[in-house]
Amino acid sequence: MSPAEVRACSLWEFEAAAAGWISANCPEDKGSITAEEEDELWEGLIDRAC
Repeated sequence: MSPAEVRACSLWEFEAAAAGWISANCPEDKGSITAEEEDELWEGLIDRAC
């Protein structure tokens, strides 16, 4: 949301937008990957960056 859109929102509209963003971007199931899977992901990111 742009600053102008935030200013135009009521408090409950902003709260609903924030709650929607949080639910879309923060999964509840944290730690669902193993340490090995995490290492593989990092290796892939490093390979792409180089």
